Amino acid sequence: MTAVNIIERRRRMGLLRSSLCAAALTLLMAFCFTPPNQAQAAEAVPTCNPSATNGCVNGILQDASKKPIAGVELKLSGAESATTTTDANGNWAFSVGKDGSYTVTMDESVAKEHGLKAATATVKVEKNSFDAARQVVRFDKPAPAASGSGGSGSASGKSGSSASGSTSSTTASSDAGGAGANIGARFWQQLYSGVIFGLMLGLMSVGMNLVYGTTGLSSFSHGEQVTLGGLMAFVGTQILHWPLVPAAIAAIAIGGLTGWIQNEIVWAPLRRKHVGTMQQMIVTIGLSMALQYLFQFFFGGDIKGIVKSVPNSFQVGPVTTDSPTLISAGIAIVAIVGVSLFLYRTRLGRATRAVSDNAALAAASGINVEQVVRIVWIISCAMAALSGVLLGVYLNGISWNTGATLLLLMFAAVTLGGLGTANGALVGSLIIGVVADMSSLVIPNDMRYASALAILIIVLLVRPQGIFGKQQRVG
Repeated sequence: MTAVNIIERRRRMGLLRSSLCAAALTLLMAFCFTPPNQAQAAEAVPTCNPSATNGCVNGILQDASKKPIAGVELKLSGAESATTTTDANGNWAFSVGKDGSYTVTMDESVAKEHGLKAATATVKVEKNSFDAARQVVRFDKPAPAASGSGGSGSASGKSGSSASGSTSSTTASSDAGGAGANIGARFWQQLYSGVIFGLMLGLMSVGMNLVYGTTGLSSFSHGEQVTLGGLMAFVGTQILHWPLVPAAIAAIAIGGLTGWIQNEIVWAPLRRKHVGTMQQMIVTIGLSMALQYLFQFFFGGDIKGIVKSVPNSFQVGPVTTDSPTLISAGIAIVAIVGVSLFLYRTRLGRATRAVSDNAALAAASGINVEQVVRIVWIISCAMAALSGVLLGVYLNGISWNTGATLLLLMFAAVTLGGLGTANGALVGSLIIGVVADMSSLVIPNDMRYASALAILIIVLLVRPQGIFGKQQRVG
């Protein structure tokens, strides 16, 4: 070995040792100066988004006539403590880092002045479910006798978030009673929540399945149409100050319009150029990512509330619910029934089913396939926008990635029910919704979607075409 080689080798070894020392020093500094990933302490925040490290205790302070009360000091006590003041719209929020019971208190004179029935309220944030913990506190209802704290208010919330897509209504006052909750009541509550969520999911999935049936395209951007509907309803109610119904109608119209624009600008030209469905699917993935970041850029990363008032909850047998939830479920049922009547009782609907079964044969029989596909895109995106509005009302908010988080469940629903069949998408969605919510009775809340996907795998092993799918196409 020459002297030059020896020098070069020593130089490289020196560089390697220097690099290793620098890496070790960097790791040591990161370990010493970077705080560990611990739960955050309670703090007052403008808006609170649940995550893996923090839960939320929040609400809207209103008087007896549902008008917001601004500038009221609220104190949080319990596992952690903090203080905040309601904003101009009566909004307030605490981010908490520990599980346990929390009490929110205001001055009794303020409660009496505005006709509130309580000056304190107690809620419980459950352990190991911070990413799905959002307790809405209210002071306009008297405390149930079971709470054991005279003058205490009540809290009602939907445990779940727009990121997960599923909710289960609970009353916080029952949590205050400890671990003696009735498992039977919880069973019916979870079943009810699963059916409601399944209807919402079905409204999204039916449109997705119609697009697949007529074009063979699995659209990964369908979730963004759901998000668009919810955000447009937020713009209508909170920025333009419209009533909810006109804002919802405008959101649905915008959703249908975007479906027509997509088809005319993107999908129809790609079909005319005979671009394969696999390449088109990749385009939908890019469109999905672009729309997500556009939503985040224009609307931010927090949850946007379509309505600000806290609905009054009531008991129906063993189930706790509220009027917006029942109305949303009713609208979803009407919309799904309307689509079914359209498909089976109208000439255009029969043409749609013909195109879904065999597009070439439908074209040979005189059906304008392009016109049918255009109508399907409009209906599909309008239904997705409607589901976004209903989901935003049901979940008490919508965020920039709500649709994206539900996309996997949509695909599971349409695959379980049978690709290309509208009724199959509805049945698959109900199964996914019920299984997901019921499974949280026996497994951690964070794993509830895994059980639904396990059901999907089992069904497909037994019946690969899905519940209502055809084993093979005719023609």
